[in-house]
Amino acid sequence: MCAVVAAGLRLPFAFAGLTPDEGGYAYVAQQWSRGEPLYDVAWADRPQGLLVAFWLLLTIDDEAWAIRLGAVLCGAGITALLGAIGWQLRNAATGITAAAIYAVVGVGPRVNGFTFNGELAAALPATGAIAASLCWRSTGRKRWLVAAGLAGGAAVLMKQSGFDGLLVAIVVILIASTGWRARRRALAVLLASASVPLAASMLHGWTTGWRDYWYAVVGYRFDSSSALALGNLLDRPGRFLATADDAWFDLGPVVLVALAALVLAGRQWRPLVVPACWLGAALLGFHSGALYWRHYYVQLIPPLALLATMAVTSVPARRSRSILIGMAVLPVAVSLVTLAAMPAERRDRLIAHRRPFQEDQRLAAQLRDHAGPDDSIYVLVSRAELYFLVGLPSRYPYLWGHPVQEIPGALDRLRALLASERRPEWVIEFTPPNAVDPSGRLARALRRHYRPDPVITTRAGTVYRSLVTPPDGRSRPPPGTCGAGPRS
Repeated sequence: MCAVVAAGLRLPFAFAGLTPDEGGYAYVAQQWSRGEPLYDVAWADRPQGLLVAFWLLLTIDDEAWAIRLGAVLCGAGITALLGAIGWQLRNAATGITAAAIYAVVGVGPRVNGFTFNGELAAALPATGAIAASLCWRSTGRKRWLVAAGLAGGAAVLMKQSGFDGLLVAIVVILIASTGWRARRRALAVLLASASVPLAASMLHGWTTGWRDYWYAVVGYRFDSSSALALGNLLDRPGRFLATADDAWFDLGPVVLVALAALVLAGRQWRPLVVPACWLGAALLGFHSGALYWRHYYVQLIPPLALLATMAVTSVPARRSRSILIGMAVLPVAVSLVTLAAMPAERRDRLIAHRRPFQEDQRLAAQLRDHAGPDDSIYVLVSRAELYFLVGLPSRYPYLWGHPVQEIPGALDRLRALLASERRPEWVIEFTPPNAVDPSGRLARALRRHYRPDPVITTRAGTVYRSLVTPPDGRSRPPPGTCGAGPRS
């Protein structure tokens, strides 16, 4: 029942557009499926598992709602698995309560809990790894360790920070096993199983280009997120505080109730080991990113819901339990009811990324009507959903702003492309060029080789068209003819 509620609360957001991350990953998955080499032309700083998930969703339909269906399925799956974990840790009431809290709080409008982000995609197999390890603890059957290892490894392939499920499974083995020999055998089974999806990822990276694969999945994240850099350390508090207020509104009561679990436990600390270790591992993953986007907090919701449940079910009075559950879910529940009751125009303004997505849909329709079938585009910068909506390729691999500025040589490569004969026919400027390249060279390349298009307009930016004929020598069709055609 809780899983049905979780799916039902997320389902209305399936038709609320896409975030730049969702649209960008969808575009990369499409390019990869069409034969473009991953981590080269089709570039993303995510392992293959997340892109395979996007590709599978797009086989259902090549539209935004199919991607959001992934969030619906993940939310329902995590809810059911949390119920199983709570049941194994204490009793059925604990499982039902954990599932109920997550079903509501997991939607978290202010932390983008309704979107299909890497944190949510990783949380499903990570939660499955913990549930399977607890099944092994209860039954002693090695097949549950195999399942836990496979799921834990798959979580890391959804997002690199999704290692929390595997770490908690290791803790379960260390606590439940008697004797070091038994622990070593169980750990060997778990880690060998986890290595299967990880080895498959590395094998694919080796066959397609090890250097590009390793830098995209490991090297770039280390360069951009490393806490060893003094500048990064100084920037982190500000970035965290920029999103902490919104996250606190959704998750604050759950955090307080979870802290109550630690206080109420007293000497009965043993049932809290798994949820407390889970929260600690999730916090490690949370802080491994340097930017603290709102969707990062999604990784923390399952362990917080489980810890809060331990506090709720520690209270003997049923009435008090109900009050605590209500406190935990109240902010998100009120937000969802308020959104449902308000006029559609106002609701569109409040749902994250909804209005920019609507504007991008209008812009994409114009571009499809006026662009030639062999045209390419570049979006300056980070509105990556536009690539997916337009359906035209990009000759520049980095879709988001941070890689352009952080990857060595990326900015030089962009300047060179815009000044070359292979430059894209269309450039859509959402960010001023001087904000991306303070040297001014990017702005000069844009002024020299492009002019604002007089026909295609957007309220959010400027559409530029190349001044020259494409390098294949064929004339570009005049506006309004030979378009790429609307998306089905």
